[in-house]
Amino acid sequence: MPDAKPIPFDSLNLYAVLQERDFFAGARVQDIRQPEPLTIVLHLYAQRAEHRLLISADAQFARMHTISAKLPNAPTPPPFLQSLRKHLEGGIVRSMTMLGFDRIVQAEVQTREGVYRLMIELMGKHSNIILVEPTGLVRSALKWVSPRQSEARPIRAGETYRLPPTRVEGLLNPLAMTDDDWRTLITPMGEPRDWQAHIEGLSRFTADELEAVYRAGGVDGVVAWARRLREGAWQPVLIRDPQTRRALGAYPFPSLRFPDSWQHARTSVSLAWEQAFSERIQHARTDALRQSLLPSLRRALQARERALADLQRALHASQDADRWQLYGELILAFGHNMPAGATTLHAPDYTQPDAPEIAIPIDPAKTPAENAERYFHKARRARESRAELHARLQRLTDEANALRYALLQAEQAADPDALLRLHADAKAHGWLRETTTLSPAKRAEKDPFEGHKIRAHLSPDGYQVLVGENAAANDFLLTRIAKSNDWWLHVRTGTGAHVIIRTENQPQRVPRSTLEFAARLAAQHSADRHARVVEVDYTLRKYVRKPKGAPQGFALYTHEKTLRVELKAG
Repeated sequence: MPDAKPIPFDSLNLYAVLQERDFFAGARVQDIRQPEPLTIVLHLYAQRAEHRLLISADAQFARMHTISAKLPNAPTPPPFLQSLRKHLEGGIVRSMTMLGFDRIVQAEVQTREGVYRLMIELMGKHSNIILVEPTGLVRSALKWVSPRQSEARPIRAGETYRLPPTRVEGLLNPLAMTDDDWRTLITPMGEPRDWQAHIEGLSRFTADELEAVYRAGGVDGVVAWARRLREGAWQPVLIRDPQTRRALGAYPFPSLRFPDSWQHARTSVSLAWEQAFSERIQHARTDALRQSLLPSLRRALQARERALADLQRALHASQDADRWQLYGELILAFGHNMPAGATTLHAPDYTQPDAPEIAIPIDPAKTPAENAERYFHKARRARESRAELHARLQRLTDEANALRYALLQAEQAADPDALLRLHADAKAHGWLRETTTLSPAKRAEKDPFEGHKIRAHLSPDGYQVLVGENAAANDFLLTRIAKSNDWWLHVRTGTGAHVIIRTENQPQRVPRSTLEFAARLAAQHSADRHARVVEVDYTLRKYVRKPKGAPQGFALYTHEKTLRVELKAG
């Protein structure tokens, strides 16, 4: 199985691009564009036609080749583009040559001010494009490099341009080597051959290609390969993995390292690389979009699965309606025989064939009628909530299924447009709301809560819910974090946490399930957390105020509504 790693745009490919385009010398610089921060396009007029030369200093996609597409320009010309236009537009390209056989190109442009040099350095993360004045001083650069970034070679305006430090002295330029030079080089090398240790500018890929040529054809095969290089007898190919359908890159010659089915002939090296980079960049953007979308979708799905589990438990609890009804009826039937202060009533369950005796919890402070009414009330609440719970369960089930389908689509999407549509759809459904990371901040200025103990939760509908964990946190949450149209919740009586639902200024869109989720958090973080039923008030933050001089966490509020939260079986 061939190695499916990306093929580098190396010195051999760069030389092939320059050598096959004889129009560079003598071309007029008609226009210069900067479609992306690290990419420029020279519009060159020659041979009665316009040609576009793309040069990119992107660390991942550093390259230089002509393109067929007309790329858009930056809305506001960046400083580097302004400098290039000022000094190079209208100039004539005198030459465009590689320095040695490395990935450095010197383009000389004749202008009224003299000959400017555009130094193109395509060296991975150190790639750069530098404009050098006729005096030899750096005029502008795509990337400025301070002495702190590089003591060996800072790049600053007004300083003399210096070439990047050479990697190894004494390497052979393959363009200057004769057939005999190649034979002499190969003979003493022995096994294994270290082509990179002897030949200038050779990438690991081309060194491995030479090794494959040697294994297939011996010394004569290598000599024939070198002769094609010197003569520019290019046979460019686009190389694509047929299994993944991803372009690995291009090469000036058919490669011996890949099957013929992987290689597709193209009319020029530039065209092959234009197509290869177009596909590779699209795949890179697709992968980046996918990796940003998948975690959000997974978090949203996990939130809904947790909410479904809560609903299942609540639905199970609602099945106790018949039991509560029976308890009430038994208390009315046998409660008059209870001794004073009793906490349990033992009565026969007449709904069973053998009428087994059951124990019914009793509140000794209440009369039998009051105890019975308490159970009748619980039965009514359970029956009323059952239909609502079923509806919410169905809605959340449908949404969870939609999320699973969206995840599958995101995992299989093959282009950025499809992922952008998925992103827009997920945002419209409210699946992409961010949650606050609760790990301690390394520096206080990076902590949105400034060290206060505030916990963030994600509601079943994707809303962020904040809970204060002490008086100071409650005070900070109320006075510093909550916005006017956020929902504020607190237990109706007694002490407890302040809870905020962030609404993005659209409180009317917050569904009841999120309000109930937040109310449950308020109940669980209150002095009533051990009660069976807790009443929680909610209102908008603008209706909550802290009286002057009041202690931390104290607040008064109006326009409230109340939710009843059942925490555990009675």
